[in-house]
Amino acid sequence: MKNTLKNIINKKEIEKILKVKIKDKNIWLQALIHKSWTFFHKEYRNFHNERLEFLGDSVLQTITSFYLFKNFPYLGEGEMSLIRASLVNRDRLGQIAKKLNLEKILLFAKNFDEKGLKTVLGNSFEAIIGAIFLDSGFEEAREFVEREVLKETKEIITFKNYKDPKTILQEIFQKKYGELPDYRILDISGKEHNRKFKVGIYFHNKKISEGEGSSKKEAEFKAALKIVKIKQKPK
Repeated sequence: MKNTLKNIINKKEIEKILKVKIKDKNIWLQALIHKSWTFFHKEYRNFHNERLEFLGDSVLQTITSFYLFKNFPYLGEGEMSLIRASLVNRDRLGQIAKKLNLEKILLFAKNFDEKGLKTVLGNSFEAIIGAIFLDSGFEEAREFVEREVLKETKEIITFKNYKDPKTILQEIFQKKYGELPDYRILDISGKEHNRKFKVGIYFHNKKISEGEGSSKKEAEFKAALKIVKIKQKPK
């Protein structure tokens, strides 16, 4: 099976597009086959890039987290989480993949609309990161991610091209439910110069998150961030 498919994979073209060196062609063979392609080639139904996508997602998250931690020491945990979400969300990865012309080297079904295609490309981009990690190691994967994904980080941070978690949460709930959650103060403690606020987020009178901070705004931020982190995890 693999020998037959190897003829479809153009090693030189892959290396040219991605600016990487391929050592193990079998790893790349799997990285470049999207599951949708196997629906029309059932003899290869268990040979696609979902496992590499899982690995690549973890590698991408780790590299991005370390990059932000190392290069932007003034950022807090909440801001780093939001910036990372802006850098590695599926929509942006799909845009990067399209810009790199990944369509030329991927095997996938051709019946997707624009949104579906962007998802296929974004998923496969993560699989490619997994392939680089397996084939060439962490340093090569880091160089690739910093070159293709993280090059606009400073600009995104400087111009604050990322949304606060309360805004993101409102957009998620408005789109999914057509309603917005409520923020309620649960507790205020401490002396006047050292207040501590506890805020809960409620939806249909059910508490779905809570956060604490030295101001109501900070407590709301942390409560919303807890939900956004879960909602924005790639599926």
